[in-house]
Amino acid sequence: MSAVLPVAGPREVGSAAVRLLSPQRKALAATALLLVAGSAAALAVPPLLGVVVDAVADGHGLARVWWACAGLLLSGVVAAALSWSGGLMLIRCLQRSLAEFREEAFARAVVSDLGSLEAAGSSDAVSRVTTDVESVTEAVTGVVPRMLGAALTIGLTGVGLVALDPWLALAALPAIPVQLLATWIFLRRSRPLYTRLRVEEAVQGQSIIESVRGVETVRAHRLQDGRLAGVAAASHATIETQCDASRARNRFNGGLNIAEYITLAGVLAVGFHQVSAGALTIGAVTAGALFIHRLFGPVGGLLGGVDELQRALAGLERIVGLVDSDLGGRSGGQEINDSSVSLKGVSFTYRAGAHTAVSDVDMVVPSGATAVLVGASGSGKSTTARLIAGLAEPSSGVVQVGGVPADRATSNGRPAVLLVTQETHAFTGTVADNLRLAAPGAQDDHLVAAAEAVGVEHASEVLDQQLSDAAVTDDALVQRLALARVLLADPPVVVLDEATAQDGGTGLLDAALARVTAGRTAIVVAHRLSQAVDADVVAVFDEGRLTESGTADELRQRDAGAFAQLWKAWSRV
Repeated sequence: MSAVLPVAGPREVGSAAVRLLSPQRKALAATALLLVAGSAAALAVPPLLGVVVDAVADGHGLARVWWACAGLLLSGVVAAALSWSGGLMLIRCLQRSLAEFREEAFARAVVSDLGSLEAAGSSDAVSRVTTDVESVTEAVTGVVPRMLGAALTIGLTGVGLVALDPWLALAALPAIPVQLLATWIFLRRSRPLYTRLRVEEAVQGQSIIESVRGVETVRAHRLQDGRLAGVAAASHATIETQCDASRARNRFNGGLNIAEYITLAGVLAVGFHQVSAGALTIGAVTAGALFIHRLFGPVGGLLGGVDELQRALAGLERIVGLVDSDLGGRSGGQEINDSSVSLKGVSFTYRAGAHTAVSDVDMVVPSGATAVLVGASGSGKSTTARLIAGLAEPSSGVVQVGGVPADRATSNGRPAVLLVTQETHAFTGTVADNLRLAAPGAQDDHLVAAAEAVGVEHASEVLDQQLSDAAVTDDALVQRLALARVLLADPPVVVLDEATAQDGGTGLLDAALARVTAGRTAIVVAHRLSQAVDADVVAVFDEGRLTESGTADELRQRDAGAFAQLWKAWSRV
């Protein structure tokens, strides 16, 4: 991976958390009151159990025991109800904020400059809006409520223990340095491990994605062993880091257990002394021991939750880094003056030190004209198409649509240019859902008209069918739906990058393409040379340079020209 997307620091993460939680201040305050009340209600349990012990030890009647048991039941029910209500409200508040944050992260990834995302590897961005969001979600729904409840329980239980007997409370203090030391060592060890693990998982994912996407190339060049070795190396690195994190976690848990033994031993020793001196009853010491035992779970939950919180914070830093990043892309719209396309001195390199994909291109396409880009694979056609579509900024030169920079060109508030490639994706849902991506408010009759215009048979019958159905999904249909979305979105400029590659030689997609380009400026990356015949402008590319342009007839008359040679070769075939 040649570059890594930004990772936010603690200050940026804190600012993002305050910004997201501020709108829910009242709800969070009510949540805190419920949780405090629930923890306070549970404080009655240890003293009431002490009452039961004293009643039995002193030979009191059963009435006192029954009253204490009734109090225990009431305390447990009230504490459970209040804690459940507060926990539920807390999860709802946090989930609302997280949902908004998730949308911000996804929106930033979508509008960011593709070159920046690709330089870091697509897996880095994908893992931030999937794996990292998932880790934060798990923390929000499980760790944060548990840790907050544990903190309240610890605080209120400490108050109860002091009220019962200060000496018992002092007996628990020697465990605190052990717990703090174990936590400090764990934080120091685990933080860099979890951060490193996130990066290694992104590298591992990128290695797998590249191998799967390029499986045909891998097989053709017999690169299976090398690619598998790369995936194995990336996987081994993540496993080693996970093992290191597990060792740190086990040492941490061991330190917490030692602290628990120290606490319980100290309380029992002090309690024995106090009972011998007549300062406390056996029931009071029992209540004190129960207070201490009641702390084991919350203390373990609070400090143990640090482990999961560390992983969530590592993910949160990466998400905030993406949301706050400046990765270029569409930064704001500007209405176009017309639908012309202009490239002046345009060059583009995908990343520093890489081969120049497009070099010093000058081209003008008038409003309403169709330009066909011709050339061998790797000649710069698709890169030029992406620049016109505003998906990347040129390294030098200017790309304009209607007199406006292509990455900011809008028409009636919507992107002025729409790109269709041969790698169109079928989203989960019905045919109608996929069509409405371009026009969310479109009625069924508009969807049917657009689908029929691009050659979808029985369009009214397939609208409600799932694209996951084998009977519905095929590459040509998905490509037609992509073209139909152009008709529904109705942009003034359309860029078609081999958008009829799934035609299968039938010519039906070429007919659909003609309907899509009618009445608008069209940039067509040619899949077949026949597409250049009726074009207003034919631009021939070779090794990233625009070598010649004109109409098809003009270029065919240049016997020594590249297009003329291509035409002769294509005609013979």
